[in-house]
Amino acid sequence: QMSLGLLNQDRHGQRILFNILVAFLPAAIVGLLFDKVIEEYLFGLWPIIGAWFVGGAAILILAWTGKERFPPEGNDLEHLTRNRALLIGLIQCIAMWPGVSRSLVTIVGGVLVGLSLPAAVEFSFLLGLLTLTAATGYKALEYGPEMIQQYGLTSMIAGSLAAMISAVIAVKWMVAYLNKHGLSIFGYYRVGIAIIVGILVVSGVISSD
Repeated sequence: QMSLGLLNQDRHGQRILFNILVAFLPAAIVGLLFDKVIEEYLFGLWPIIGAWFVGGAAILILAWTGKERFPPEGNDLEHLTRNRALLIGLIQCIAMWPGVSRSLVTIVGGVLVGLSLPAAVEFSFLLGLLTLTAATGYKALEYGPEMIQQYGLTSMIAGSLAAMISAVIAVKWMVAYLNKHGLSIFGYYRVGIAIIVGILVVSGVISSD
């Protein structure tokens, strides 16, 4: 649909494509402006542990207040406006803090702006495809030869294909799971892993450097 929209042959696909590009812009701008700062100050175990814990605590607060279940009703992607797509894109920027789940914040953002859960998951997937591909391409321009030398071209291609297949499977599973069980398990997981890794760092079992 988006390919046809690009050729001006599918208005629905054209609208989805346009909204994905709008939602992508905030991450592109923030990433280009603050890439080095993020890598210098946030790419460490303690910032990641903090993101795990805070994100998990936020999910559990939603669960304990009974608001973690996503409503089945909502709009489909055809009714997503430009301004709401931009808001989802701004929310996605939170995930530039390592340890924050990009998928989770964009799905929640999609539901908050009025999308149904399936539509929010689909939009998150499509937005992630563009965002992560662009980020990888940006790094490849800078470190491409080193990446190929370190990992090998075959391994990189195989990893990309495996990631794409697992993502498609995960999207379908996640919609069904969230509709039935809510977000609680993700909150407990994030808080639990933050505590465990924090203890291991403090005790010197693993290094925070």
